[in-house]
Amino acid sequence: LVCCAVTARVAAAPVPLRADTPSRTVEGNTFVAPADWTLNVHGPVTLLEPPEGGSALALVDVRAPDADAAVAAAWKAYKPDARWPLKVVTPAPPRDGWSDRRTYTYQTSPNEKRDVFADVRRANDVWTALIYDMAQDVGEKRAAQVSVVFGKLLPKGYQRESFAGRKAHTLDAARVAALTGFVETAMQLTRVPGVSVGLYQDGKVVFADGFGVREMGRPDRPDAGTRYMIASNTKAMATLMLARLVDQEKFTWDTPAASLLPSFRLGDAETTRQVLVKHLICACTGMPRQDLEWLLEYRDLTPESAMVLLGTMQPTSGFGELFQYSNAMAAAAGFIGGHVAYPTLELGAAYDRAMQEQVFGPLGMRHTTHDFSLAQRGNFAVPHAPTIDGEPALAVARRRLLPDGFLD
Repeated sequence: LVCCAVTARVAAAPVPLRADTPSRTVEGNTFVAPADWTLNVHGPVTLLEPPEGGSALALVDVRAPDADAAVAAAWKAYKPDARWPLKVVTPAPPRDGWSDRRTYTYQTSPNEKRDVFADVRRANDVWTALIYDMAQDVGEKRAAQVSVVFGKLLPKGYQRESFAGRKAHTLDAARVAALTGFVETAMQLTRVPGVSVGLYQDGKVVFADGFGVREMGRPDRPDAGTRYMIASNTKAMATLMLARLVDQEKFTWDTPAASLLPSFRLGDAETTRQVLVKHLICACTGMPRQDLEWLLEYRDLTPESAMVLLGTMQPTSGFGELFQYSNAMAAAAGFIGGHVAYPTLELGAAYDRAMQEQVFGPLGMRHTTHDFSLAQRGNFAVPHAPTIDGEPALAVARRRLLPDGFLD
């Protein structure tokens, strides 16, 4: 009796990447695979999985006659038993060498606590579908890494243009006309109702005006003096305020944050101890976004209650491990800077005054204000946002001001 030994080859489990890693899809499209994720390839699917498990990004290269066929083929290759119903298809403009871009968003059950969509685009006669299939808590925690994958996904052979080492052209009348024409075309493609643009060169303003309308359905045009809700651009301005206070030797970037404002604390004592001034605005402390409390209860929010809320929050990653967007930490940065500059004032008043004197005033921003009721008067633009169908709509409707300064 002769026995034959048979050796089975067992595929090794993917090993987590030690650093962000330049990678390629099956058809040679380039992207960056995030640190700590695993990368595995089977058939046309390049699969990226975060360390938490149960979530994935699938980059699928397929040859198909159109986007609908491409996304169907991608799902068949990645997860053929998926049964989420399609909710909406949203077109997107060409970008970075990709054309025919569409996003397919799927309806998930609230109990699943999961977001699913497929971003499909075409280049070099090949369709690439990037399928986002993530638990909501993982997606929120890993959002910056997901953005790296999406942002660095480029067609095979494509190189982004670089302006490094180039000398800027003089903005003469012809070039200003070309730039303003570009703005008007971009507005039409992206369906943005109104824009104000300023061009500055060699110490002079060479163009300042507006395009479109300040509010959909009304004829008023924006101009160089129109006020806009600047949203998270406030973070950069608060950082500038901190930098000016550092220059004035009020504190250093390495000063412990808790030593400057006694009410500053996080839900985790060890994380609180590690936070220096520079960490307030680096989004690197491990603190999650967790801002629905103040977004949904804004009317009764005060700076003091915002700080109390921050004290209940727990980190969801290690200190310095991930970039996690945090409105609450950025707010704390502004309040701490304001408190150091004007320690006898209430936190909100101190922040407003510090921003006015350290940032708005020196920059000549004479009409910029934190007073929402004041901002909603005169020459201002109403915020707009796309609906679920991608149609532009009012994000904040024009409403009547109440005596207490709030809107009804």
